Amino acid sequence: MNIKHLLLAATALVISFGANAEEPSSNSDVAALQERVAELEKEQKKNAVKSFFDKHLKLSGYIQGGFSWDDDSLQGSDKATFYLRRARVSISGDIWEDKLDYRLQVDFNGTPKVCDLYVRFRPLKEVGLQLGQFKLPFSLENELYGPTKFELIEYSYLTTYLTRNDKAYDGISATGRDLGAQLIGGFVHKDGYSIINYNIGVFNGSGINTKDNNKSKDVIGRIIIKPIKHLSISGSYMYGETKFGDSNYMKSPRWSVGAIYDDSHITARAEYAVAKFGENKVDAFYVLGGYHFQKPWSVVARYEWLNDDFIANPNRDRFTVGAVYKPFKYLRLQLNYSYTMYKDMKEHNANCVNLMVSAIF
Repeated sequence: MNIKHLLLAATALVISFGANAEEPSSNSDVAALQERVAELEKEQKKNAVKSFFDKHLKLSGYIQGGFSWDDDSLQGSDKATFYLRRARVSISGDIWEDKLDYRLQVDFNGTPKVCDLYVRFRPLKEVGLQLGQFKLPFSLENELYGPTKFELIEYSYLTTYLTRNDKAYDGISATGRDLGAQLIGGFVHKDGYSIINYNIGVFNGSGINTKDNNKSKDVIGRIIIKPIKHLSISGSYMYGETKFGDSNYMKSPRWSVGAIYDDSHITARAEYAVAKFGENKVDAFYVLGGYHFQKPWSVVARYEWLNDDFIANPNRDRFTVGAVYKPFKYLRLQLNYSYTMYKDMKEHNANCVNLMVSAIF
């Protein structure tokens, strides 16, 4: 029996009682109850509409911008500037019984571009299929830590250069995404998570919102083992052949290993990856640790390095420390300081201070 029926029954009882009492209940009491029934009906309809949109057509997004001061003349970023980094709107939802869902995300910063556009079908926990444009399942940080979750402002060298967030090595700057398909799933389920998780994907290898420009496809495989709830250990491999510059096909295989420990207070993460771009070998590493205090504060620190055999990109180490302040769910403030040390050009060691504000809806 719902609230409406209960109140109607109560109304009938009041009327009946009024008919038998020495002083009958006034008509205003009955009218008040009927008015309350109408209000509750309206509220139920409103909640039903909200529930429908939250499940099937959820609108969300965020805007990120800030101010940075940088004296890195070697990278051409020696300046102080306000900036707008991302302005994204997303529509997502469940299509069928939590087994079929979709997502569309568009970035309106600069020329509007589609970031994500996919459907995902998961009839079983053990196997699912994702089709469209989405994050590459190479390494951990690229796919699992979005811009509103990531603890620092700048992603690691590993994520920036080896997962196609920067075009320095293969000419593709695609926000770590591509067009393709992947199988996803997990085995050995325990307390709301799977101990063994996998991704096997085939992608164009040409970046977002574009057709492939060669006959080769990128193949990516990743496995994540969760021996306990808060610990993940990962290995991934990616094989690609990219049409870049005057070369018809530049082979660019890469592999990575990494681990994450993440609970309500402690964050710890480390990854190492090696890639070959033609004859040039590039490897990168980072280790990150942070602590989440009682809301709204977090602090984090990271050490990382990038090595390049051909010095197409300067070899360097970077230390970064940062703080996150999130007074409520719709606002996030981050302050970072980083110090970059160039291994062969110490006179170019650089400082950077960066403040970024995220408005989330």
